[in-house]
Amino acid sequence: MGQLYYPKIKKVQSQINFCVYSPMPQLSKACILITGFLLFGVNIIFAQVSLLDKLIIIPKQNTTVYGALNLISQKADCLFIYDSKTVESDKRVKLHADNQPLKKVLDNLLANPSLSYKVIGKHILIYKMNKDTHNDVLPGIHIPIPVTDTLKNTVIRGYIFDNENKSVLPFATIGIEEENIGTIANTEGYFTLKIPASLAGTSLVVSHMGYMSQRVPVQLLNEQQVDFYMNRRIISIQEVIIRYIDPNAIVAKALDQRIINNAVEPVYLTTFYREGVQKNKKYISYSEAVFKVFKSSYTLSEHSDQVKMLKSRKIQDDNLRDTVFLKLKAGVLSALQLDIAKCIPGFLDLTTPAEYNYTYSDLVSYNAKDAYAITFVQKEDLQKALYAGTIYIEKESFAILGADFEINKDYIDIAADELVLKKSRRLIVKLEKINYSVSYMPFNGKYYLKHARCDIQLKTRLRNRLSSDNFNTFLELATCNIDTNNVERFPRQEVMKPNVVFSDHAFSTTDDFWGDFNVIVPEAKLTEALLKIMGMIEEIK
Repeated sequence: MGQLYYPKIKKVQSQINFCVYSPMPQLSKACILITGFLLFGVNIIFAQVSLLDKLIIIPKQNTTVYGALNLISQKADCLFIYDSKTVESDKRVKLHADNQPLKKVLDNLLANPSLSYKVIGKHILIYKMNKDTHNDVLPGIHIPIPVTDTLKNTVIRGYIFDNENKSVLPFATIGIEEENIGTIANTEGYFTLKIPASLAGTSLVVSHMGYMSQRVPVQLLNEQQVDFYMNRRIISIQEVIIRYIDPNAIVAKALDQRIINNAVEPVYLTTFYREGVQKNKKYISYSEAVFKVFKSSYTLSEHSDQVKMLKSRKIQDDNLRDTVFLKLKAGVLSALQLDIAKCIPGFLDLTTPAEYNYTYSDLVSYNAKDAYAITFVQKEDLQKALYAGTIYIEKESFAILGADFEINKDYIDIAADELVLKKSRRLIVKLEKINYSVSYMPFNGKYYLKHARCDIQLKTRLRNRLSSDNFNTFLELATCNIDTNNVERFPRQEVMKPNVVFSDHAFSTTDDFWGDFNVIVPEAKLTEALLKIMGMIEEIK
């Protein structure tokens, strides 16, 4: 819940310049085709079985299940997919493989007869057999993947971790690239994703800034909770040409290339939006919704976009009698304004007089793409609330991939008057911190808004009182689907005003409230907080 604060917004205008084949008898060909098909099938089965039968050698050592699986993965040239709780990844074990089959090594390591494996390519899923599994199936034997019901969704859920230190990776992207279906992991690295079962033959792609993307067959993950451990991507020195890089020129090039990298034609974005307010670390309001956004051309302002609400819900704690009346500028418009490729903020405005100093920081990996990291900070002689942060620009195409920035802390008080919409005259508001993050995703050669988030920390105090209250607010928007077919503006009666403060709308919830929509899963602590005030849920009819 908070507004993208624009001390200066200027629309940047870009000029548009636009062997000899010998026939054989039909019977012989048929035989050859059938034989080839059978051989192909045998090769698939053999490849799956041979991976579990692959002989490996590992010296005796004491480690954790997590460490052992990582080592086995290197020795056997495979990738394990599993739920850390199911395999007890932190348990200390003795690992030893004396030229033994991979399956036997895994059986000895895990020592759990209820665990089994599914294999596709180099991926091995370790999973717990359910009660319906036949008793005569031995642990460790490859079980054929069942035929998928094409009328149902495939549900995948899990956590995203750093493989080096096991820290969670918030805001990782999970989805089907070719079908522009996906979601974002929450701040705890947790996600759920619903995929039409007709796409069961595709691959799930997991990506995060600074890490190598993972591509995993969806068939392995149906109805499973698994952990993804991401490996950091280090750009080798061979990839870097040591030369002077002009950061101003890179930013200018990125603005010019929007005509190529960003969509000129309108699209529909199915987006999930949420916002929340904490008072003294206790949630007092939480709202979320699925919107269909008519996203107009990047050449037009964000006010030309349209928003249609598809579904929403809200939880409000009405028991806080001492809650100070405070309302911040927020709502969907604030999230749409974070589309910095369309709504140009001051740090991308290179017209004179220049207000920012730019520095080339590094060449980084941004969702598996090499990108220039350009840092920016306001000029020393300017005494007003401007931005400081980093923008990421793709090395080859100069597409804007994302940005992380904040209001300059030295002048943050100046932003308060622009940000606070309404407050009591007896109330003193002091802003502590305002952070923003935005990222883009590629689809059909163009980049679209993928994720936007704003976090605000502030303190309030009533006049003539010494004690103060700490407020933490946030808003977050994630694109879960892109549709470029038959895009037309919504009828006026269906359009929601984008500048509406979303938390003014009441709604209800059920266990299966979202249906087929993909959403950002609430964090565990947030879920616990919401359960405490569940009785205060209002219902919309």
